[in-house]
Amino acid sequence: MHEVFQKAREKYRPQPIRVLFVTEAPPIADRNRYFYFEHVSRGDSLFLELIKVLFAEEAAAFDTVKSLRAEKPYFLERLQEEGYFLIHATDTPLPGKTTAARTNAYRENLPVLIRTILQVASPATPIVMISTVVFRAVADSLRASGFNVIHQEPIAYPNSGQQINFRRKLKPLLISQHLLPVPL
Repeated sequence: MHEVFQKAREKYRPQPIRVLFVTEAPPIADRNRYFYFEHVSRGDSLFLELIKVLFAEEAAAFDTVKSLRAEKPYFLERLQEEGYFLIHATDTPLPGKTTAARTNAYRENLPVLIRTILQVASPATPIVMISTVVFRAVADSLRASGFNVIHQEPIAYPNSGQQINFRRKLKPLLISQHLLPVPL
């Protein structure tokens, strides 16, 4: 993993991790939009949508995406305080790969992913896979290896019109697992 990415991620690693999110590879086209970078001006739909699910009331207080982005360091600290952490299914960017090629890359990287998970969490830690490709590539293998993947269906990455579907699937999942308070 690029050292700058790892440093940014480790700054916000919670102790302990209550929920581990696993998503696709880090970006290659725009090295300035990594999830754990504090100042991102575009292309951060995963961060924005995750905040809208995990901290809905706080996020709703912001009237623009720009104002929400301006508070990213605060929300990264909130993620850390609440025990939420995000890693990639592979730390190697996968530029221009087809779905089949990405699926194979994630499967081939499974031993590294398992080691990464064990470095930050226990097998019992609830795991949420954020990406249909990642879920289909490694969820069953992780379960077979004793990891606690808490959903049976994919949760699509929240871009290209999938933002509402992301929120519709993730929020009830986390509530059902008692990992997010039930809204009043």
